[in-house]
Amino acid sequence: MDAEKNVRTKSDIIDAVIDRAGAPSRRIAERYVSGVLDYIQEQVADGHTVQVTGWGKFEPVKQAGRDARNPQTGERVPVEAKWVVKFRPGTEFKRQVAAREA
Repeated sequence: MDAEKNVRTKSDIIDAVIDRAGAPSRRIAERYVSGVLDYIQEQVADGHTVQVTGWGKFEPVKQAGRDARNPQTGERVPVEAKWVVKFRPGTEFKRQVAAREA
């Protein structure tokens, strides 16, 4: 199976909003989708956790600094601590994925 065929894009989400929520136009559906995604991104960037019950939780997590190695030279390189985004799927999300045929 071609991996690219399994990729869904923002455009696919917009189409789904038009089909499922009956958005009156593509432009309005795009504004809705962009608004939700922008809100999640802004809130997590500001240090907040965004939780959608049953679906999942986006949270900022501080990744500790560490020593890494340059694979070409073997030289140790310090990597500073940084903030990363962690997504934890909710119960219903996990259930649907687990129910998928292998």
